[in-house]
Amino acid sequence: MSLVSIRKTEDYRQETVDAAIARHFDALGVEKDLRPGMKVTLKPNLLTARRPEQAVTTHPSVLLAVAKWLRERGIEEITVADSPGGPYVTAALRTVYSVSGLRALEGPYRLNYDTGFKEIRCPEGFVNRSFNIINPLAEADYIINIAKLKTHGMTTLSAGIKNLFGAIPGLQKPEFHYKYPELRAFSNMLLELAATVGPDVTVIDAVEAMEGNGPNAGDMRYMGLTLASRDVYAQDYVAAKLMGLEPESIAMLKIALEKGLISPEEIELAGDKVQPPETPFKLPDSATLDFMSFVPKLFREPARRIMSNFLRPLPKLEREKCIGCGKCAESCPPHIIKITGGKAVFPTEGCISCFCCQEMCPVHAIKVKRKLRRSK
Repeated sequence: MSLVSIRKTEDYRQETVDAAIARHFDALGVEKDLRPGMKVTLKPNLLTARRPEQAVTTHPSVLLAVAKWLRERGIEEITVADSPGGPYVTAALRTVYSVSGLRALEGPYRLNYDTGFKEIRCPEGFVNRSFNIINPLAEADYIINIAKLKTHGMTTLSAGIKNLFGAIPGLQKPEFHYKYPELRAFSNMLLELAATVGPDVTVIDAVEAMEGNGPNAGDMRYMGLTLASRDVYAQDYVAAKLMGLEPESIAMLKIALEKGLISPEEIELAGDKVQPPETPFKLPDSATLDFMSFVPKLFREPARRIMSNFLRPLPKLEREKCIGCGKCAESCPPHIIKITGGKAVFPTEGCISCFCCQEMCPVHAIKVKRKLRRSK
């Protein structure tokens, strides 16, 4: 059985979140895992420097609740670590910690400034032979993955599995987008990465979630929930359903189902009973699924293939918003974006539609357009 704990968590008041985390970890029996001297790493979503109330990053009260719960049970070495988008350097980490509200944890708990990484071999039979993993995760005895529930311009869903992409250091992340430009191959890489990192427990912060053009430029959506599980794949399956989305329409969950990583009939829910919303989460502009609700299920997969053959989403700059900061160019896997005359320039030739540029734009100046594919 894959146990997924769901708790109504009405707000981010510390006492509210503390109580939810205690109930989650009691349901999962986490205390039995702990032993003196363990190195525990908490892996939040720290995509970029955003304030807690913007629902882009894991809320600090969730991290603090987990850290306090561990400390009360004798765990002394607790590190908060992630590799945000952009360069993995100390100055960038300081900025992200400060803006995202994590300075409150520093002192009693450790915020990571080690920008080194280690090569970790993948299990036999994976497409990827190894991944470079940031040191605090590579060296941890116990990993608690603490994700933020959001929609995502490329993968549709950003939850426990996608959060582990932050285990890859800095600008090595765009290299994977370039290596795997097709969604299915990229999604398979995320599944292999999740298995290689192997979080012991995953918590999902869904008190305030994000819909639309996530993971950075979407709209905040209140859910009032937190989730926790030892099974990151089953948990993401449940999270998708709670967003009103079809798990099979999300590439990484579809592949996980095909591989037997998710067995829906073996998922057991604990905690509070919650129903999917009447109105599903709004999808990103880059998604091709908006019209699918009008297509009978039998024909949805062929329809998606036809649409992807004729239309593809591309980033489009709103020049009046662009501040010429270069974050889009810095994060572009094929390195085709240039800054000219204080504005970004987006050629269509060579674009792999990964939307890393949109993900990292601090002023939300990048939208999505659809363009007919040229016949070859």
